[in-house]
Amino acid sequence: MRYRFLLPLGFLLGCAATDQPASDVPTASTVPPVSRAFDVPALLGMNADQIAQPLTGQSIRPDHDRTPRVGPTGATEALYTYWRDTTALEVSYNPETLRVNSFFIKTKAGHTTNYETLLKLANVSRFDKRLSIEPIASVSNPQQFTGVKLTPQLASAEASQ
Repeated sequence: MRYRFLLPLGFLLGCAATDQPASDVPTASTVPPVSRAFDVPALLGMNADQIAQPLTGQSIRPDHDRTPRVGPTGATEALYTYWRDTTALEVSYNPETLRVNSFFIKTKAGHTTNYETLLKLANVSRFDKRLSIEPIASVSNPQQFTGVKLTPQLASAEASQ
C-alpha cells in the first residue's frame, strides 16, 4: 500500500484522457448517394420510338421537339427530352430512320463541378465501352460541366457493313 497516494492521481489522469470537448471530435460529413434517374445502358439498341415506351411513366415527363434541324455533323436530327425531377435526358435521333445519335444528360441546376455525378444519374460507368462519353464544359466556367454527351458506339459487325 505504499502507492496508495497515487491512486487518486491515476484516477484523475484516466478521466482526463477520455474526456474530450465536443469541438475536438471530428464530424463525418455524409454525402447523400446519387440515385439514378435514367438507365441509359438499357436503352442502347432501341430506336427513338422504342425508347419512349420504358421512359414514359408517372415520374418521367416527356418533351418532344420533332422539329428537324441540322446538327453539328451535318446530319438531320430531332430531339426527345425526358425529365425526371430535375434531371433531363435528351435523345438526339434521325427523324427519318429514328436511329438514336446520342444521349445528353443534364440537370435543371445547369452546372456541376463533377461530371461523374451526371454519369451516375444516367447509370453509366465511365469505363463502359458501349458508349463514347464526352463531358461538356461550361463556356463561362470551364471547370464546371453543363452535361455529358453519351454516344452509342457501333458494334464491330455494324461498322464492317
